[in-house]
Amino acid sequence: MSPSAPRTPAVDSLELGRLLASTVDSVVAAQHKLDQFTLERAKEREAAPPGELALPPLWFTFRSVSIELEMAASVSQGASGDGAQLRVRPLDPTAVSLYGYQASSGLRVRLELAPNGYAQIVAPTRDGEPR
Repeated sequence: MSPSAPRTPAVDSLELGRLLASTVDSVVAAQHKLDQFTLERAKEREAAPPGELALPPLWFTFRSVSIELEMAASVSQGASGDGAQLRVRPLDPTAVSLYGYQASSGLRVRLELAPNGYAQIVAPTRDGEPR
C-alpha cells in the first residue's frame, strides 16, 4: 500500500443487525457476480461461429453458506433514544492474551444461508391462464 493511499478507519463497534445484513448482502453480491460471469460465457458460446468448439458455461452456486463470527459485545442506548442496541466489535487480542478467551466477554453468532426452494415457471396457455 502506498503512503498516500487513504486508510480505512478501524471499526470501533457496529450494530449486530447491520453487520449480519451486510454479510448477507456480500454473499448475494458474490452469487450475482458468478451469475454474470456465466451469462457472459453463455453469450460468447452462442455467438461462436457454427462448427467452432465452444464449451458450455459452468454455473457456480452457493448452496449453503455458513458464517461464524466471534466478537466482543455490548449493549448501548441508541443516540436518539430509540432503544437499546446490541453492538459488536472484533475481540481485543490484548484482553484475550492477558485474561484468556473464556474471561473475555464475547458473542458467537452463526449465520446460515441456504436456498428456500425456487419459483416454478409455468408457461401460459393461449387464453393467458396457467396450465
